[in-house]
Amino acid sequence: MIPTRGDCLQLMLRYGMLENIVDHSLEVARVALFLSAELNRRGQKIDMPLVEASALLHDLTKTECLRTKEDHALTGSRLLKEIGYERIANIVAEHIHLSKETDPSWISEEEVVNYADKRVQHDQIVSLEERFEDLKKRYGKSERALQLLEGLRKATFDIERKIFSILEIDPGHLQSYVLDADRGCRSESQEKNLSPQSKMEGENSVFYPREEE
Repeated sequence: MIPTRGDCLQLMLRYGMLENIVDHSLEVARVALFLSAELNRRGQKIDMPLVEASALLHDLTKTECLRTKEDHALTGSRLLKEIGYERIANIVAEHIHLSKETDPSWISEEEVVNYADKRVQHDQIVSLEERFEDLKKRYGKSERALQLLEGLRKATFDIERKIFSILEIDPGHLQSYVLDADRGCRSESQEKNLSPQSKMEGENSVFYPREEE
């Protein structure tokens, strides 16, 4: 079972996600959907609704974990399993570290969400180098932490090479590609006399508390 975008937004509200974490998750979903669509055009078989829901919910328990200091990938995965979203829970569990062997020929939903998360700092698309410099400043408080981050950095660059060798575009221009894709979607919507979907359904009636991570 895969929740709709509206279901995901309601879960964000129900579990008290901070506004900045909501904004981050929305941007991760945007990047992940762009990558998925482009990969599928090149013969991959990525489940886009699954990617969207997993990206939106990947930080579902992070707000609480800022207080408890628990691993939000594990607590989020556990919560989603309890709700009944088993497949999404598996992807959320992998959004920080990929623990499973990956197929060299195929891109998995886990890889897409993991990589998209690493390309979004707060709510902005950045390079992997920028993202990991920020992570080191925030979390690299010990030699062991720095070693783990370096291993994660190398693994993420491996995913980047795998994805972009298929896409045959420059990962450094990802933000431009995503913006161009958004403009194309808006133009298509206008041609069909449809209003572009707002980033949050009913967002004007929802208040999210904001706090620095």
